[in-house]
Amino acid sequence: MEVETRYDAPTQKASAAASSNLGATLVRAAWLAILLGMAMEGMLLLLRGGLGDLLGIGPIVADLARNVSWALLVCVGLSVGAAVQNARVPVTGLLGLLAAPAAFEVSRVVHKGALQALAISAGAGEDLSPFLVALIKGLEYGCLGLAVGWVSQRPWGGAAAHMAVGFVVGSIFGGTIVALLAASSPEVSATSFVSRAVTEVLFPVGCSLVLFAAEALGTSMASND
Repeated sequence: MEVETRYDAPTQKASAAASSNLGATLVRAAWLAILLGMAMEGMLLLLRGGLGDLLGIGPIVADLARNVSWALLVCVGLSVGAAVQNARVPVTGLLGLLAAPAAFEVSRVVHKGALQALAISAGAGEDLSPFLVALIKGLEYGCLGLAVGWVSQRPWGGAAAHMAVGFVVGSIFGGTIVALLAASSPEVSATSFVSRAVTEVLFPVGCSLVLFAAEALGTSMASND
């Protein structure tokens, strides 16, 4: 019995350490994702302002709630897979496939709820079928998860490599969404169209950086202990 206890102790300690590391990684990813959502909203406000389309405080709050909730859920979902040492690539890809549609739907609900709470009417004709967009985003972030999971295990897989992966994935799938939007909703304003294009292409870049930074910060903190 004493021998079994001695052998079980290291296993229990390793399991506790792994759980602690995962929790810390998710917390870092969550805060970085919130910052990403805020940064994206700030960039879009500057872009709209440059194009002469200034929003009121109400729509800004609603858009911020949507961007932050989307960034938080999808990046944290991917970070769970990125924290897995064994089978990281398929696990991250699977979680991206599942997390993105869920995050998209939640962010839509949050946005609508914020608009209703602020008594603001939603703009019409700016979105494709939600089901179609959720499907494309599931495929997009499934591919992003696979790519980031693979790149993160390469010796050259630094910040630039993560950004490149995010840009390629965003260009392919985000470009698809923008092209479908242009074909199905020609009445969408030029400002909304440009803002959507920038968001669809650049957000995967930011999410890839969130995953890289969360892991890099964890490694740096562990080496300093």
